[in-house]
This record gives sequence, structure tokens and C-alpha cells, in this order.
Amino acid sequence: MKNNNTGPSSRQLKVGENLRKAISLIFQNHSFHNPIIDRASILITEVKISPDLSNASVYISTLGGINNSPELISALNNSWKPLVGPLTRELKLRRAPRLSFILDDSFERQVYIDNLIKDAKNK
Repeated sequence: MKNNNTGPSSRQLKVGENLRKAISLIFQNHSFHNPIIDRASILITEVKISPDLSNASVYISTLGGINNSPELISALNNSWKPLVGPLTRELKLRRAPRLSFILDDSFERQVYIDNLIKDAKNK
């Protein structure tokens, strides 16, 4: 009997990590001709890929915490198609997965939790 709650396969993890590295390199070397994207310092924190490798959720954060806005996420989700060619060539994939960019707010949540703990210790 197969357990469906085992988590991502090793192939998903490997492709996800390779996607994260490739997308980071493309962001460094590619201009999107969109001022919202081009002036943001984007950090790719994680890439989660579907079991069939057709969809990928790309979690991003910006350096300095600036430009963490819905406009940046919207611009990225509307401008991911220029990434397809470089990604398929870099990763030697037949088809690049459809990218969905999501704001990673884990750093802000961690700071919030740390402050709550610090306040509780001080009381």
C-alpha cells in the first residue's frame, strides 16, 4: 500500500533545487524590461514542484524587505514566459514547468515570533 503523504520525491527535490539556481542566475543576467522587476533585488528562497514536473511554485523575497508588494508578484507572474527558453536549455528539460511566484514571508513571521518570545521573557 502506497502512502500519499510521504512528501516530495528525490526527483522533485533535485529539479526544484536546480530550478531555484537557474532562476536566480537568469534574474541576475536578464532584463525583463519592467521597472518593478528590474529594480527589485529578488531572492529565490525555495521552489516546490508538482509530482509531474509541470507546475512550480517559486517562493521569493526581496533583499532589504523592500518591494515586497502585490505589484511585484503580479509582474513576475505575468512575465515568467521569457524564462522558459533559458530554463529548458539550462536544465535540459523537454518542457519548462509553469512558474507561479509567491511572496515568502517566513522571515517576517520569524521576526514576529522572536519578538513575541522576547516580550514574554521580559514580562
